[in-house]
Amino acid sequence: MLKQIRHILLGIMLAFLAFPTGNALAAPGQAEHEIHSNWNGQTYYPASRGEINRVDTQYAQRKRISASQAKSAAMRKVRGAKFVNVQLLNQSTYRVRLQQKNGRIVDVYVDAYSGRVKG
Repeated sequence: MLKQIRHILLGIMLAFLAFPTGNALAAPGQAEHEIHSNWNGQTYYPASRGEINRVDTQYAQRKRISASQAKSAAMRKVRGAKFVNVQLLNQSTYRVRLQQKNGRIVDVYVDAYSGRVKG
């Protein structure tokens, strides 16, 4: 009987250790903050000095691609060109400047979230 109770308690303790804590569910870069949700699905990440940063859960998982990934997408589109520079124009578009073999400068616009070349 004592052996069965010990096994049950061990199982309960292992079950609690298997589930992540609340901070492990935070968005990247927000792990040190506490997470709150309200009834309509909005997630709140308390910011510094008591401010509340409201993030809609639909957009919370959207991640921007890196500048090097945008460069790779543009170089696949314009074969044989040399890389000049890359710039984040607004929050959703990278401009990648390439120089073709004939010396012409070409601007290639890449969506910062999907990585697709625009236009």
